[in-house]
Amino acid sequence: MTQELEAQAFAILDSLVSVPFDQCIPITRSFKNVTANASIYAVRHQEFGLLYVGKTRYTRERFRDGHKAFLWSWLDQYAPEAVRLLLYPLDFIQLRTLSSSLEAIIIAAAKPPYNARYPARD
Repeated sequence: MTQELEAQAFAILDSLVSVPFDQCIPITRSFKNVTANASIYAVRHQEFGLLYVGKTRYTRERFRDGHKAFLWSWLDQYAPEAVRLLLYPLDFIQLRTLSSSLEAIIIAAAKPPYNARYPARD
């Protein structure tokens, strides 16, 4: 990993955790308020911070089909209004060449509790 890639990943992570919770996207059934474009996304809890970090090519479709972070937050009995979504848009080059590396660095640094542990990332 290059220092430039790590710096970019940490800048994305910083943006995912520094945006005030009230500026994050509320969870809805239709996700009409979520872009269709590619992104690195974070599922955040109002008090506990990052719950899950991922990447997707089609953000709105990723959530319309369900997501384990929402199920797990429900099982943890978090109030629905205490869980929100935050997106970091990816351009075409980032999506095609860097998204997996950026995601891996962010997950390794943040250790969100709902991300599965993969031996290759540990």
